Amino acid sequence: MNVKNCKIEVKGIDLKNRIVEGYFAAFEIVDSDNDVFVKGAFTKSINERGPKGANRIKHLFNHWDTVGVLQELTEDNYGLRYVSKIGTHRLGEDVLKMYQDGIITKHSVGFQTIQDKSDIIDGVRYLKEVILWEGSSLDKWGANEWTPVIKSYDDWKLQAKRISDRIESPNKALTGRTNYTDETYNEIKIKLNTLQTMLKSLVEAQPINITAQNNEPKESKGSDDVRIELLLTKLKEL
Repeated sequence: MNVKNCKIEVKGIDLKNRIVEGYFAAFEIVDSDNDVFVKGAFTKSINERGPKGANRIKHLFNHWDTVGVLQELTEDNYGLRYVSKIGTHRLGEDVLKMYQDGIITKHSVGFQTIQDKSDIIDGVRYLKEVILWEGSSLDKWGANEWTPVIKSYDDWKLQAKRISDRIESPNKALTGRTNYTDETYNEIKIKLNTLQTMLKSLVEAQPINITAQNNEPKESKGSDDVRIELLLTKLKEL
């Protein structure tokens, strides 16, 4: 089974009715494997195995545990749209809270390719039809996303901003909510500690010309620069 991850924001959350709406995949976007989903790639699977068919397509968490039951699964001009009712089991409770707290920001699909249902053009594989097995909500990220080569202050600042942005959600979840299960609470705490360590390591490896940039008058700095510097000051004290 193949999997494809994409960072797509959730469209809506109905906590009372335990309903989450979003996208498992997007069309016409070239991924890191040079693959592209073409609109219509999921149509046959949806019709045959979706909620209105045999109901065999699962909504999983991190490609492993069932977290909800799909109520709708459709294609629109943007991508593979889903509406799911999250379960009342322990994992379902935690996943619903992670959606609410902004910890889950990525989705993925598990699928099987069909040999004669794709075209390769200029090195890019266009997937015209696949067999869809599941859609997943993700709270994880790939290592390559956080390990680019830092060649300049602009590269460093962009990376610092990306990591500091990701710190805000787990930090808010841990300080503002106390009703996660112990297992999920510990996982979020590990994620926060990992991000803090990454940002602290980034401080220690900052390019030489950052010092000159940091000596600029504060009036010339944007809000992101000031926010990052305040966060870095706290991290240096750890």
